[in-house]
Amino acid sequence: MPGVGIGFSLASMLSGPRLILIALTALWLLLFNVLREEWQVNPQYGYGFLVPLLGLSLLWQRWPDRPPVAPTASAGLIALTFGLLALQLPFQLVQEANPEWRLLYWLHAIQVLGLTFGWLYFVGGKSWLHHFAPALLFLLMSIPWPMGVERAVIQGLMQFVAAMTTEVAGWMGIPAVQHGNLIEVGVGVVGIEEACSGVRSLQSALMISLFLGEMYRFSALRRTSLLGASIVLVLIANVARTSFLVWAAANRGLQQMEAWHDLAGNIVMWIILPSLMGLALLLKPKVAPVASVSSPQTSGEGSQLPALPRWIGIAALTWLFAVQGVTELWYRSHERQLIANVDWSVAWPEKEPGFARTAVPEKSLAMLRCSQSEAARWQDDSGNHWSGFLLHWEPGRNSEQLAKGHRPDICFPAIGARLAGDFGRVTLAADGFDLTFRHQSFEVGPQTIHVFFCLWSEKISPNEKVLREDNSYDSRFQAVLAGKRNLGQKVFEIVVQGPDTGDAAVALFKSELPKLARRK
Repeated sequence: MPGVGIGFSLASMLSGPRLILIALTALWLLLFNVLREEWQVNPQYGYGFLVPLLGLSLLWQRWPDRPPVAPTASAGLIALTFGLLALQLPFQLVQEANPEWRLLYWLHAIQVLGLTFGWLYFVGGKSWLHHFAPALLFLLMSIPWPMGVERAVIQGLMQFVAAMTTEVAGWMGIPAVQHGNLIEVGVGVVGIEEACSGVRSLQSALMISLFLGEMYRFSALRRTSLLGASIVLVLIANVARTSFLVWAAANRGLQQMEAWHDLAGNIVMWIILPSLMGLALLLKPKVAPVASVSSPQTSGEGSQLPALPRWIGIAALTWLFAVQGVTELWYRSHERQLIANVDWSVAWPEKEPGFARTAVPEKSLAMLRCSQSEAARWQDDSGNHWSGFLLHWEPGRNSEQLAKGHRPDICFPAIGARLAGDFGRVTLAADGFDLTFRHQSFEVGPQTIHVFFCLWSEKISPNEKVLREDNSYDSRFQAVLAGKRNLGQKVFEIVVQGPDTGDAAVALFKSELPKLARRK
Protein backbone atom coordinates (compact mmCIF):
# COMPACT_ATOMS: atom_id res chain seq x y z
CA MET A 1 0.00 0.00 0.00
CA PRO A 2 1.27 3.53 -0.80
CA GLY A 3 0.79 4.75 2.77
CA VAL A 4 2.71 1.82 4.19
CA GLY A 5 5.52 2.35 1.64
CA ILE A 6 5.82 6.03 2.47
CA GLY A 7 5.83 5.30 6.18
CA PHE A 8 8.50 2.64 5.78
CA SER A 9 10.63 4.97 3.65
CA LEU A 10 10.29 7.80 6.18
CA ALA A 11 11.19 5.47 9.04
CA SER A 12 14.28 4.35 7.11
CA MET A 13 15.32 7.93 6.42
CA LEU A 14 14.91 8.84 10.10
CA SER A 15 16.85 5.88 11.43
CA GLY A 16 19.22 6.34 14.35
CA PRO A 17 22.45 6.67 12.30
CA ARG A 18 20.84 9.08 9.85
CA LEU A 19 19.44 11.26 12.64
CA ILE A 20 22.92 11.43 14.14
CA LEU A 21 24.28 12.35 10.70
CA ILE A 22 21.77 15.21 10.61
CA ALA A 23 22.98 16.32 14.05
CA LEU A 24 26.60 16.20 12.87
CA THR A 25 25.71 18.30 9.84
CA ALA A 26 24.11 20.85 12.16
CA LEU A 27 27.26 20.89 14.31
CA TRP A 28 29.47 21.58 11.29
CA LEU A 29 27.13 24.36 10.15
CA LEU A 30 27.22 25.95 13.63
CA LEU A 31 31.02 25.81 13.59
CA PHE A 32 31.22 27.37 10.12
CA ASN A 33 28.77 30.07 11.22
CA VAL A 34 31.16 31.04 14.01
CA LEU A 35 34.14 31.01 11.64
CA ARG A 36 32.18 33.00 9.05
CA GLU A 37 32.54 36.11 11.18
CA GLU A 38 36.33 35.78 11.06
CA TRP A 39 36.22 35.19 7.30
CA GLN A 40 34.19 38.38 6.90
CA VAL A 41 36.31 40.71 9.03
CA ASN A 42 39.76 39.32 8.23
CA PRO A 43 40.68 39.41 4.52
CA GLN A 44 43.56 37.05 5.26
CA TYR A 45 41.00 34.26 5.77
CA GLY A 46 38.46 35.29 3.16
CA TYR A 47 39.13 32.01 1.35
CA GLY A 48 37.39 30.25 4.25
CA PHE A 49 34.04 30.55 2.48
CA LEU A 50 35.30 28.09 -0.15
CA VAL A 51 36.62 25.46 2.26
CA PRO A 52 33.25 23.88 3.26
CA LEU A 53 32.23 23.59 -0.39
CA LEU A 54 35.56 22.10 -1.43
CA GLY A 55 35.52 19.75 1.55
CA LEU A 56 32.02 18.59 0.65
CA SER A 57 33.17 17.87 -2.90
CA LEU A 58 36.06 15.77 -1.54
CA LEU A 59 33.68 13.77 0.67
CA TRP A 60 31.37 13.30 -2.31
CA GLN A 61 34.31 12.05 -4.37
CA ARG A 62 35.26 9.50 -1.71
CA TRP A 63 31.74 8.17 -1.20
CA PRO A 64 31.47 5.88 -4.27
CA ASP A 65 34.55 3.77 -3.37
CA ARG A 66 33.91 3.64 0.37
CA PRO A 67 34.92 0.39 2.11
CA PRO A 68 32.37 -2.21 3.21
CA VAL A 69 30.42 -1.38 6.34
CA ALA A 70 32.10 -2.90 9.40
CA PRO A 71 30.31 -1.35 12.40
CA THR A 72 32.26 -1.13 15.62
CA ALA A 73 30.65 -0.17 18.91
CA SER A 74 31.84 -0.08 22.49
CA ALA A 75 30.80 1.44 25.77
CA GLY A 76 33.90 3.65 25.72
CA LEU A 77 33.05 5.03 22.28
CA ILE A 78 29.49 5.81 23.33
CA ALA A 79 30.68 7.52 26.53
CA LEU A 80 33.24 9.57 24.60
CA THR A 81 30.60 10.60 22.08
CA PHE A 82 28.19 11.83 24.75
CA GLY A 83 31.05 13.63 26.50
CA LEU A 84 32.04 15.48 23.32
CA LEU A 85 28.43 16.36 22.60
CA ALA A 86 28.02 17.77 26.12
CA LEU A 87 30.86 20.23 25.41
CA GLN A 88 28.63 22.05 22.93
CA LEU A 89 26.98 24.02 25.75
CA PRO A 90 30.15 25.49 27.35
CA PHE A 91 31.63 26.12 23.91
CA GLN A 92 28.52 27.99 22.81
CA LEU A 93 28.37 30.06 26.00
CA VAL A 94 32.03 31.08 25.84
CA GLN A 95 31.98 31.81 22.10
CA GLU A 96 29.08 34.22 22.46
CA ALA A 97 31.21 36.44 24.71
CA ASN A 98 34.50 35.76 22.91
CA PRO A 99 33.74 35.45 19.18
CA GLU A 100 37.37 36.14 18.26
CA TRP A 101 39.01 33.51 20.51
CA ARG A 102 41.00 31.34 18.12
CA LEU A 103 41.91 28.74 20.73
CA LEU A 104 38.20 28.06 21.12
CA TYR A 105 37.84 27.81 17.34
CA TRP A 106 40.28 24.91 17.37
CA LEU A 107 38.78 23.22 20.44
CA HIS A 108 35.32 23.50 18.90
CA ALA A 109 36.58 22.08 15.59
CA ILE A 110 38.31 19.19 17.36
CA GLN A 111 35.06 18.43 19.18
CA VAL A 112 33.02 18.34 15.96
CA LEU A 113 35.73 16.38 14.17
CA GLY A 114 35.90 13.90 17.05
CA LEU A 115 32.14 13.35 16.94
CA THR A 116 32.31 12.84 13.16
CA PHE A 117 35.15 10.35 13.52
CA GLY A 118 33.16 8.54 16.21
CA TRP A 119 30.15 8.24 13.91
CA LEU A 120 32.32 6.94 11.06
CA TYR A 121 33.99 4.41 13.38
CA PHE A 122 30.64 3.21 14.67
CA VAL A 123 29.06 2.96 11.22
CA GLY A 124 31.93 1.64 9.13
CA GLY A 125 34.80 0.79 11.46
CA LYS A 126 38.48 1.70 11.03
CA SER A 127 38.32 1.38 7.25
CA TRP A 128 35.68 4.12 7.00
CA LEU A 129 37.63 6.30 9.41
CA HIS A 130 40.82 6.00 7.35
CA HIS A 131 38.94 6.47 4.09
CA PHE A 132 37.13 9.72 4.95
CA ALA A 133 39.63 11.27 7.39
CA PRO A 134 41.74 13.18 4.78
CA ALA A 135 38.70 14.99 3.37
CA LEU A 136 37.45 15.86 6.86
CA LEU A 137 40.86 17.07 8.01
CA PHE A 138 40.93 19.41 4.99
CA LEU A 139 38.04 21.32 6.62
CA LEU A 140 40.46 22.49 9.32
CA MET A 141 41.96 24.82 6.71
CA SER A 142 38.99 27.11 7.31
CA ILE A 143 40.14 27.83 10.89
CA PRO A 144 42.35 30.88 11.49
CA TRP A 145 45.80 30.06 12.81
CA PRO A 146 46.49 30.66 16.50
CA MET A 147 47.48 34.30 16.93
CA GLY A 148 51.02 33.56 18.11
CA VAL A 149 51.68 31.19 15.21
CA GLU A 150 50.17 33.59 12.71
CA ARG A 151 52.23 36.55 13.90
CA ALA A 152 55.47 34.55 13.92
CA VAL A 153 54.97 32.96 10.50
CA ILE A 154 53.34 35.80 8.59
CA GLN A 155 55.51 38.58 10.03
CA GLY A 156 58.61 36.49 9.36
CA LEU A 157 57.58 35.83 5.77
CA MET A 158 56.65 39.46 5.22
CA GLN A 159 60.03 40.64 6.45
CA PHE A 160 61.72 38.04 4.24
CA VAL A 161 59.81 39.31 1.20
CA ALA A 162 60.66 42.91 2.11
CA ALA A 163 64.36 42.00 2.49
CA MET A 164 64.46 40.20 -0.87
CA THR A 165 62.63 43.09 -2.52
CA THR A 166 65.19 45.53 -1.15
CA GLU A 167 67.93 43.42 -2.74
CA VAL A 168 66.09 43.29 -6.06
CA ALA A 169 65.59 47.06 -5.92
CA GLY A 170 69.36 47.45 -5.53
CA TRP A 171 69.93 45.30 -8.62
CA MET A 172 67.54 47.60 -10.50
CA GLY A 173 69.51 50.65 -9.36
CA ILE A 174 66.77 51.88 -7.00
CA PRO A 175 68.02 52.99 -3.56
CA ALA A 176 65.79 51.28 -0.99
CA VAL A 177 65.94 50.75 2.75
CA GLN A 178 63.98 48.12 4.65
CA HIS A 179 62.15 49.05 7.86
CA GLY A 180 60.53 45.86 9.09
CA ASN A 181 57.80 45.17 6.55
CA LEU A 182 58.18 48.61 4.97
CA ILE A 183 60.42 49.63 2.10
CA GLU A 184 61.60 53.22 1.88
CA VAL A 185 62.48 54.63 -1.52
CA GLY A 186 63.35 58.16 -2.58
CA VAL A 187 59.75 59.31 -3.03
CA GLY A 188 58.48 57.85 0.25
CA VAL A 189 57.60 54.63 1.98
CA VAL A 190 55.89 51.68 0.31
CA GLY A 191 53.59 50.68 3.15
CA ILE A 192 52.66 47.22 4.32
CA GLU A 193 49.21 47.47 2.78
CA GLU A 194 50.82 48.21 -0.62
CA ALA A 195 53.90 45.98 -0.62
CA CYS A 196 53.40 43.03 1.68
CA SER A 197 49.71 42.25 1.85
CA GLY A 198 50.20 39.84 -1.03
CA VAL A 199 51.71 37.35 1.39
CA ARG A 200 48.11 36.70 2.43
CA SER A 201 48.02 34.54 -0.67
CA LEU A 202 50.16 32.07 1.29
CA GLN A 203 47.21 30.61 3.15
CA SER A 204 45.12 30.44 0.00
CA ALA A 205 47.92 28.60 -1.77
CA LEU A 206 48.28 26.15 1.11
CA MET A 207 44.55 25.47 1.02
CA ILE A 208 44.58 24.88 -2.74
CA SER A 209 47.61 22.58 -2.61
CA LEU A 210 46.00 20.47 0.13
CA PHE A 211 42.76 20.31 -1.87
CA LEU A 212 44.53 19.20 -5.04
CA GLY A 213 46.57 16.62 -3.14
CA GLU A 214 43.40 15.07 -1.76
CA MET A 215 41.44 15.34 -5.00
CA TYR A 216 44.12 13.38 -6.86
CA ARG A 217 44.68 11.03 -3.89
CA PHE A 218 48.39 11.79 -3.80
CA SER A 219 50.75 9.86 -1.58
CA ALA A 220 52.15 11.60 1.50
CA LEU A 221 55.37 12.41 -0.36
CA ARG A 222 53.57 13.96 -3.33
CA ARG A 223 51.29 15.98 -1.03
CA THR A 224 54.31 17.28 0.88
CA SER A 225 56.07 18.17 -2.36
CA LEU A 226 53.04 20.09 -3.62
CA LEU A 227 52.72 21.87 -0.28
CA GLY A 228 56.38 22.90 -0.29
CA ALA A 229 56.16 24.04 -3.90
CA SER A 230 53.17 26.25 -3.04
CA ILE A 231 55.21 28.05 -0.36
CA VAL A 232 58.15 28.62 -2.72
CA LEU A 233 55.81 29.79 -5.48
CA VAL A 234 54.06 32.27 -3.18
CA LEU A 235 57.36 33.75 -2.02
CA ILE A 236 58.70 34.13 -5.57
CA ALA A 237 55.44 35.65 -6.83
CA ASN A 238 55.27 38.13 -3.96
CA VAL A 239 58.90 39.18 -4.28
CA ALA A 240 58.14 39.88 -7.95
CA ARG A 241 54.99 41.78 -6.93
CA THR A 242 56.66 43.96 -4.30
CA SER A 243 59.61 44.60 -6.59
CA PHE A 244 57.22 45.84 -9.27
CA LEU A 245 55.46 48.10 -6.76
CA VAL A 246 58.77 49.51 -5.51
CA TRP A 247 59.84 50.15 -9.12
CA ALA A 248 56.48 51.84 -9.78
CA ALA A 249 56.84 54.03 -6.68
CA ALA A 250 60.39 55.06 -7.55
CA ASN A 251 59.73 55.75 -11.24
CA ARG A 252 56.05 56.65 -11.44
CA GLY A 253 55.30 57.98 -7.97
CA LEU A 254 53.34 56.66 -4.99
CA GLN A 255 49.99 57.61 -6.50
CA GLN A 256 50.57 55.53 -9.61
CA MET A 257 51.87 52.65 -7.49
CA GLU A 258 48.64 52.67 -5.49
CA ALA A 259 46.65 52.64 -8.73
CA TRP A 260 48.51 49.49 -9.81
CA HIS A 261 48.38 47.82 -6.37
CA ASP A 262 45.18 45.79 -6.84
CA LEU A 263 46.11 44.74 -10.37
CA ALA A 264 49.48 43.47 -9.13
CA GLY A 265 47.75 41.47 -6.40
CA ASN A 266 45.35 39.91 -8.89
CA ILE A 267 48.21 39.00 -11.20
CA VAL A 268 49.92 37.18 -8.31
CA MET A 269 46.84 35.02 -7.78
CA TRP A 270 46.47 34.45 -11.55
CA ILE A 271 50.03 33.14 -11.55
CA ILE A 272 49.82 31.05 -8.37
CA LEU A 273 46.52 29.24 -8.98
CA PRO A 274 47.21 27.94 -12.54
CA SER A 275 50.79 27.11 -11.56
CA LEU A 276 49.63 24.95 -8.64
CA MET A 277 47.06 23.22 -10.80
CA GLY A 278 49.65 22.55 -13.47
CA LEU A 279 52.14 21.23 -10.92
CA ALA A 280 49.46 18.94 -9.47
CA LEU A 281 48.82 17.51 -12.93
CA LEU A 282 52.55 16.88 -13.37
CA LEU A 283 52.71 15.10 -10.02
CA LYS A 284 49.62 13.04 -10.81
CA PRO A 285 50.62 9.39 -11.32
CA LYS A 286 50.41 8.27 -14.93
CA VAL A 287 48.68 5.08 -13.81
CA ALA A 288 45.92 5.37 -11.25
CA PRO A 289 46.79 3.57 -8.01
CA VAL A 290 44.98 0.35 -7.31
CA ALA A 291 42.17 1.01 -4.86
CA SER A 292 42.48 -0.83 -1.59
CA VAL A 293 38.75 -0.74 -1.02
CA SER A 294 35.86 -2.66 -2.42
CA SER A 295 33.63 -1.57 -5.25
CA PRO A 296 30.82 0.88 -4.51
CA GLN A 297 28.06 -0.55 -2.37
CA THR A 298 24.56 -0.54 -3.65
CA SER A 299 22.92 -3.50 -2.02
CA GLY A 300 23.57 -6.75 -0.32
CA GLU A 301 25.26 -7.74 2.89
CA GLY A 302 27.30 -5.03 4.53
CA SER A 303 25.62 -2.21 2.60
CA GLN A 304 23.15 -1.21 5.32
CA LEU A 305 23.98 1.11 8.16
CA PRO A 306 24.09 -0.65 11.54
CA ALA A 307 21.09 -0.55 13.79
CA LEU A 308 21.03 2.24 16.36
CA PRO A 309 18.17 3.30 18.62
CA ARG A 310 16.34 6.23 17.08
CA TRP A 311 16.06 7.95 20.43
CA ILE A 312 19.84 8.59 20.43
CA GLY A 313 19.58 10.67 17.26
CA ILE A 314 16.49 12.47 18.56
CA ALA A 315 18.27 13.19 21.84
CA ALA A 316 21.30 14.62 20.00
CA LEU A 317 19.14 16.96 17.93
CA THR A 318 17.10 17.97 20.99
CA TRP A 319 20.32 18.74 22.86
CA LEU A 320 21.51 21.05 20.08
CA PHE A 321 18.24 22.97 20.15
CA ALA A 322 18.45 23.16 23.95
CA VAL A 323 21.99 24.54 23.79
CA GLN A 324 20.85 27.36 21.52
CA GLY A 325 17.95 28.16 23.82
CA VAL A 326 20.00 28.07 27.03
CA THR A 327 22.71 30.29 25.52
CA GLU A 328 20.21 32.87 24.33
CA LEU A 329 18.38 32.82 27.65
CA TRP A 330 21.64 33.25 29.60
CA TYR A 331 22.79 36.31 27.70
CA ARG A 332 19.42 37.98 27.36
CA SER A 333 18.79 37.66 31.09
CA HIS A 334 22.15 39.27 31.83
CA GLU A 335 21.91 41.93 29.14
CA ARG A 336 18.80 43.28 30.82
CA GLN A 337 20.90 43.86 33.94
CA LEU A 338 23.89 45.54 32.26
CA ILE A 339 24.26 49.24 32.85
CA ALA A 340 25.74 51.95 30.68
CA ASN A 341 29.41 52.60 31.26
CA VAL A 342 30.79 56.13 31.53
CA ASP A 343 30.31 58.01 28.27
CA TRP A 344 33.42 59.93 27.33
CA SER A 345 35.22 61.40 24.38
CA VAL A 346 38.69 62.71 23.55
CA ALA A 347 39.43 66.43 23.71
CA TRP A 348 42.45 66.73 21.45
CA PRO A 349 44.93 69.45 22.51
CA GLU A 350 44.42 71.70 19.50
CA LYS A 351 46.43 74.56 21.03
CA GLU A 352 49.60 72.51 21.45
CA PRO A 353 52.52 73.27 19.08
CA GLY A 354 52.42 71.33 15.84
CA PHE A 355 48.91 69.99 16.46
CA ALA A 356 47.37 68.41 13.40
CA ARG A 357 44.35 66.26 12.79
CA THR A 358 45.31 63.02 11.12
CA ALA A 359 43.35 60.06 9.78
CA VAL A 360 43.53 56.30 9.99
CA PRO A 361 44.36 54.95 6.50
CA GLU A 362 41.27 54.03 4.50
CA LYS A 363 42.47 50.48 3.92
CA SER A 364 42.95 49.99 7.65
CA LEU A 365 39.45 51.34 8.30
CA ALA A 366 38.07 48.92 5.71
CA MET A 367 39.59 46.02 7.65
CA LEU A 368 38.65 47.36 11.08
CA ARG A 369 35.07 48.26 10.04
CA CYS A 370 34.76 50.74 12.89
CA SER A 371 31.80 53.10 13.01
CA GLN A 372 33.81 56.26 13.76
CA SER A 373 37.47 57.20 13.93
CA GLU A 374 39.54 60.24 14.84
CA ALA A 375 43.27 60.78 15.21
CA ALA A 376 45.77 63.56 15.90
CA ARG A 377 49.43 64.33 16.61
CA TRP A 378 51.13 67.15 18.53
CA GLN A 379 54.14 68.20 20.58
CA ASP A 380 54.01 69.42 24.20
CA ASP A 381 56.00 72.23 25.80
CA SER A 382 58.70 69.78 26.96
CA GLY A 383 59.38 68.57 23.44
CA ASN A 384 57.64 65.20 23.79
CA HIS A 385 55.98 63.99 20.60
CA TRP A 386 52.44 62.62 20.91
CA SER A 387 50.02 60.86 18.62
CA GLY A 388 46.79 59.03 19.24
CA PHE A 389 43.51 57.82 17.86
CA LEU A 390 40.04 56.87 19.05
CA LEU A 391 38.05 54.16 17.26
CA HIS A 392 34.41 53.36 17.98
CA TRP A 393 32.31 50.32 17.08
CA GLU A 394 28.54 50.29 17.41
CA PRO A 395 27.03 47.27 19.22
CA GLY A 396 27.16 44.16 17.04
CA ARG A 397 28.23 40.53 16.89
CA ASN A 398 31.76 41.37 15.77
CA SER A 399 32.34 44.62 17.65
CA GLU A 400 34.68 43.18 20.28
CA GLN A 401 36.41 40.93 17.77
CA LEU A 402 37.14 43.88 15.49
CA ALA A 403 38.26 46.10 18.36
CA LYS A 404 40.70 43.51 19.70
CA GLY A 405 42.15 43.05 16.24
CA HIS A 406 43.90 46.42 16.41
CA ARG A 407 46.53 46.03 19.14
CA PRO A 408 50.05 47.48 19.38
CA ASP A 409 51.70 44.06 19.60
CA ILE A 410 50.09 43.21 16.23
CA CYS A 411 50.48 46.51 14.38
CA PHE A 412 53.82 47.97 15.48
CA PRO A 413 56.03 45.01 14.50
CA ALA A 414 54.57 45.34 11.00
CA ILE A 415 56.26 48.74 10.60
CA GLY A 416 59.63 47.54 11.81
CA ALA A 417 59.21 48.31 15.52
CA ARG A 418 60.65 45.90 18.06
CA LEU A 419 58.88 45.23 21.33
CA ALA A 420 61.26 46.50 24.02
CA GLY A 421 59.13 46.18 27.13
CA ASP A 422 55.69 45.07 28.27
CA PHE A 423 54.78 46.83 31.51
CA GLY A 424 51.36 45.22 31.86
CA ARG A 425 48.18 47.04 32.75
CA VAL A 426 48.03 50.45 34.37
CA THR A 427 44.87 52.16 35.61
CA LEU A 428 44.91 55.96 35.42
CA ALA A 429 42.41 58.60 36.47
CA ALA A 430 40.72 60.59 33.71
CA ASP A 431 37.96 63.18 34.09
CA GLY A 432 36.23 61.65 37.11
CA PHE A 433 36.56 58.04 35.94
CA ASP A 434 39.34 55.52 35.46
CA LEU A 435 40.77 54.07 32.26
CA THR A 436 42.87 50.90 32.15
CA PHE A 437 45.66 50.77 29.57
CA ARG A 438 48.16 48.17 28.49
CA HIS A 439 51.55 49.87 28.49
CA GLN A 440 54.25 48.69 26.08
CA SER A 441 57.41 50.24 24.67
CA PHE A 442 58.80 49.73 21.17
CA GLU A 443 62.11 50.54 19.55
CA VAL A 444 61.85 52.18 16.13
CA GLY A 445 65.43 52.54 14.94
CA PRO A 446 67.29 54.55 17.59
CA GLN A 447 64.07 55.90 19.10
CA THR A 448 61.92 54.45 21.88
CA ILE A 449 58.18 55.04 21.91
CA HIS A 450 55.69 54.24 24.67
CA VAL A 451 52.24 53.00 23.69
CA PHE A 452 49.15 53.04 25.92
CA PHE A 453 46.25 50.92 24.63
CA CYS A 454 42.74 50.92 26.13
CA LEU A 455 39.81 48.70 25.11
CA TRP A 456 36.55 50.05 26.55
CA SER A 457 33.08 48.43 26.62
CA GLU A 458 30.08 50.73 26.61
CA LYS A 459 28.14 48.54 29.05
CA ILE A 460 29.29 46.87 32.24
CA SER A 461 27.99 44.50 34.88
CA PRO A 462 26.42 46.31 37.86
CA ASN A 463 28.24 43.90 40.19
CA GLU A 464 31.64 44.84 38.83
CA LYS A 465 32.68 48.33 37.87
CA VAL A 466 35.34 47.28 35.38
CA LEU A 467 35.77 43.91 33.75
CA ARG A 468 39.28 43.06 32.63
CA GLU A 469 39.71 43.38 28.87
CA ASP A 470 43.21 41.95 28.46
CA ASN A 471 42.40 38.72 26.57
CA SER A 472 43.46 36.60 29.54
CA TYR A 473 41.56 33.41 30.30
CA ASP A 474 40.23 35.06 33.45
CA SER A 475 38.85 38.07 31.59
CA ARG A 476 37.21 35.88 28.94
CA PHE A 477 35.34 33.81 31.52
CA GLN A 478 34.41 36.96 33.44
CA ALA A 479 32.71 38.21 30.29
CA VAL A 480 30.71 34.96 30.09
CA LEU A 481 29.62 35.16 33.73
CA ALA A 482 28.64 38.79 33.24
CA GLY A 483 26.68 37.96 30.07
CA LYS A 484 28.62 40.45 27.91
CA ARG A 485 28.14 40.21 24.15
CA ASN A 486 27.21 42.48 21.25
CA LEU A 487 28.46 45.52 23.17
CA GLY A 488 29.69 48.76 21.67
CA GLN A 489 33.47 49.15 21.93
CA LYS A 490 36.06 51.90 21.95
CA VAL A 491 39.79 51.67 21.36
CA PHE A 492 41.87 54.57 22.65
CA GLU A 493 45.59 54.51 21.89
CA ILE A 494 48.24 57.07 22.78
CA VAL A 495 51.85 56.99 21.56
CA VAL A 496 54.43 59.21 23.22
CA GLN A 497 58.10 59.67 22.31
CA GLY A 498 60.39 61.39 24.79
CA PRO A 499 60.33 59.70 28.21
CA ASP A 500 63.40 57.55 28.88
CA THR A 501 61.78 55.00 31.19
CA GLY A 502 58.45 53.29 31.61
CA ASP A 503 57.81 55.03 34.93
CA ALA A 504 58.52 58.42 33.38
CA ALA A 505 56.11 57.66 30.53
CA VAL A 506 53.37 56.64 32.97
CA ALA A 507 53.90 59.77 35.08
CA LEU A 508 53.73 61.99 31.99
CA PHE A 509 50.63 60.28 30.60
CA LYS A 510 48.99 60.38 34.03
CA SER A 511 49.30 64.17 34.08
CA GLU A 512 47.91 64.54 30.56
CA LEU A 513 45.07 61.99 30.56
CA PRO A 514 42.51 64.09 32.53
CA LYS A 515 42.80 66.76 29.82
CA LEU A 516 42.43 64.24 26.99
CA ALA A 517 39.66 61.87 28.10
CA ARG A 518 36.66 63.96 29.13
CA ARG A 519 33.32 62.80 30.44
CA LYS A 520 30.42 63.82 28.20
